[in-house]
Parts: sequence; structure tokens; C-alpha cells
Amino acid sequence: SVALVGYTNAGKSTLFRAMTGADAYVADQLFATLDPLVRRVQLPGGTQVVLADTVGFIRELPHELVAAFQSMLTEAREATLLLHVVDASSPALAEQTVEVERVLAEIGAAGIPQI
Repeated sequence: SVALVGYTNAGKSTLFRAMTGADAYVADQLFATLDPLVRRVQLPGGTQVVLADTVGFIRELPHELVAAFQSMLTEAREATLLLHVVDASSPALAEQTVEVERVLAEIGAAGIPQI
């Protein structure tokens, strides 16, 4: 299983939509994805994977919201591989990447292989 993870508005749902053909909601807003979407995808070469689109991470997310998002973050915690999606044009790319890594550690997903 592969979970798309990353900062909010990095393009996770857009990539998920392109890879799966699913009608995933895409918008330029915080927390456009509130429910994880999961689809089976066949990769080039024939390998089948389950791909999950997850909620975006954000800096200084209040602990109450982290607790509320725990069920949505299960997809990331239980994945075999994390595909960390970044917005390379973001002026805050380095800070956003560090924040995603911090949240992954907080939810117990830091040890999962990541691309």
C-alpha cells in the first residue's frame, strides 16, 4: 500500500486523481481532503498497489485537530510506502518538508520507507 502524504495544498489529490482516474475533490484550500480516498492501481510493469490520498499536514496544527485526524492518518501509519508529495514552487518548501516529517514521527509513521 502507498499513502500520498505531504503539506496541505501540495498536490496530493491532483496526483491521486491522475494516477487513479478517481473523481477526487481538488481545491486550493486548507483541508480540501477530509476523508481518505483509497483505490487499487496497476503500476507500469504490472504491480498492483493500493493508493491512498490523505489529509494534508500543516504547521502548528492544534493537538485537538491532530487527535481528530488520527483516524484519517491511519492510511499513512499502515502504508508499506509513503509517497511524500511536495510543491517545489513553494517558498516555504524546506519548512513544509520538515513539518511533514515531524507529523509523520508524531503519528508513528517515521520508520516507513519514503519517496
